[in-house]
Amino acid sequence: MSQTILDKLNLKNEKNILIQGLPSSIEKQFVKLSFAKNLTPLLKSRKIDFALIFTVSENQLNSILADIMPALKYESQLWVAHPKPTSKISTDLNRESSWNKLSELGFETTELVSLDHVWQAFNFRKNEEEVEVVEVKVERKVKKAMAL
Repeated sequence: MSQTILDKLNLKNEKNILIQGLPSSIEKQFVKLSFAKNLTPLLKSRKIDFALIFTVSENQLNSILADIMPALKYESQLWVAHPKPTSKISTDLNRESSWNKLSELGFETTELVSLDHVWQAFNFRKNEEEVEVVEVKVERKVKKAMAL
């Protein structure tokens, strides 16, 4: 039995779901989900549990990231879908590069899945080493404040 797109994306019980730029060619795969197609309702609650972003350019990706980053939590799932090299869609995104902004924000790729014959998606997670450094800095500040 082949996996569904939802299985491939490890979508389980997440409640605050953002799927932005969903192509009509695979929209029917998501019909059973309740999700926001734009960020506005999720920004009010300031939390996204699962985000799947379809993008064709690095500029478009960076613009979307600027909007959604404040609403992502540490444990949120972030997927970025882009056209496969074999698709006929013009793109400047590829597997080896194009992820500079996410790297700068402390994210690293953990998985690449094929969604269909046109789209593939990278899963990004917050780099645990970066989180540990931030936690240590916060812990030191708390200790200093308590010592005063």
